[in-house]
Amino acid sequence: MVHPVMSNEFSSQPTLRDLFRNGNFVKFWTGQLISYLGDRIDQMAMIAVVSAGVSRSVGADHANMITFWGTLPYVLVSLFAGPIVDRFDRRKLMIVLDIFRALVVITLPFAISPEHDARVIYALVFLIGCATAIFAPAKSAFLPEIVPSHHLLRANSITSTMGTLTTLFGTIIGGALVSILARLNAIAHETMPVLNVVRLPLGLAVAFAIDAATYVVSALLLWLVVVESGQRSHVAERLQEVEKEGGFFLRLRDGFAFLLKHRIPALAAFTVSWFFFLGGAYFTLTTKLVYLRLVEGTEQPTLKLGYAYGILGLGLALGGIIAGRIANTIPLRYFIPLCFISAGLFIQCNALPLPPKFLYLVNFAIGLTAGGVVVTMETVMQKAVPDAMRGRVFALNNLLLNTLLLGSLLAGAHFLGENGTIAARFGNIDVRIAIWARIICVLSLIAAGVAFVGFQSNVTIARLRADEHN
Repeated sequence: MVHPVMSNEFSSQPTLRDLFRNGNFVKFWTGQLISYLGDRIDQMAMIAVVSAGVSRSVGADHANMITFWGTLPYVLVSLFAGPIVDRFDRRKLMIVLDIFRALVVITLPFAISPEHDARVIYALVFLIGCATAIFAPAKSAFLPEIVPSHHLLRANSITSTMGTLTTLFGTIIGGALVSILARLNAIAHETMPVLNVVRLPLGLAVAFAIDAATYVVSALLLWLVVVESGQRSHVAERLQEVEKEGGFFLRLRDGFAFLLKHRIPALAAFTVSWFFFLGGAYFTLTTKLVYLRLVEGTEQPTLKLGYAYGILGLGLALGGIIAGRIANTIPLRYFIPLCFISAGLFIQCNALPLPPKFLYLVNFAIGLTAGGVVVTMETVMQKAVPDAMRGRVFALNNLLLNTLLLGSLLAGAHFLGENGTIAARFGNIDVRIAIWARIICVLSLIAAGVAFVGFQSNVTIARLRADEHN
């Protein structure tokens, strides 16, 4: 079981210079930085494809569905992702998945166009998401293989910061790229007939090409990671141990059993999953607000969406940095409830009669709280779960959080959508926005209460370790 124990880890937390002296971490971090940037550009290009030729409100609904279909694989594939991550060499598995995603993405400019049924676009988003649903737990489970245990909090903080900063720059760059190059499409196709084989506007085709290139770079950097001999021996032992444990569903059962028996990692999984549930609900809200309050006339919505998502990413990045510096010794029963309460109150601000651009400030504040929760809870799980179980537990956690995220995305899209019984009953979209913001706020306060009761007063990240007999 997991014991709160005294540790000197806080005193040995690395500086950024210490962490970046680890060549393997630098390669891993750089590859994910580049890959995340491409993902965000790809996301904005997909939204631009499904938003072409429709009203702003319908475009917002399509944008939310892009997120839904990108999230669905995490629910369906996560059942098998954990055993796959534990059965195979995680570094090689991630390389294969990067190459697969690059091949799918590079074909998009030749295979789809804005005239396609939106369901075709959703199917391709789903296919890419299937590979990403396996890559995500593999990445989380691989990090402890190249980073010492007492460096994990800082490494997770930096990795989370990297991901969220690329949300900032990637969405802004992607939105701007699509908007700017859209003006050059006609000239480009007239002067370069070879581009006629590309079925998408040039701006979208370039965005997809950049995304494919980032996956290739990520695969190359992972290939350059050299796992130390002692760690390779440990990995070989893990693979042999997993091989003896039976089939997929037996190992999934073991993962569930582990969480049922160990309160702290189970509570961490619930906490971060519930935050993702609230995040999905808020994502539908902020997308709708951007289309209705910030986009003017026939303006390209991807630029304003890029700003809104990007500023949310900036908050996440700073929240991750702050958590990495201060959360190691703060009792979790105080730190986590504070994050939930703050997020709920900030979300409620969207129901107030404030200037439209105030949405950017709200997104930044919410990002700060989310960064703290994600970094601390992932570190708790990495420290409290033995290596042989880590892939299964992270995959099950991804299954839980993405199931809740998926449910909240569907609920938000239905409640704020232009069609359906909710719209017919409440009519005015401003009324529905106010109600949805209040619902998210109440759920945040409930989560704060659960975290306060669940974590003991002496539980901090610095005092956690996984019992070697687990």
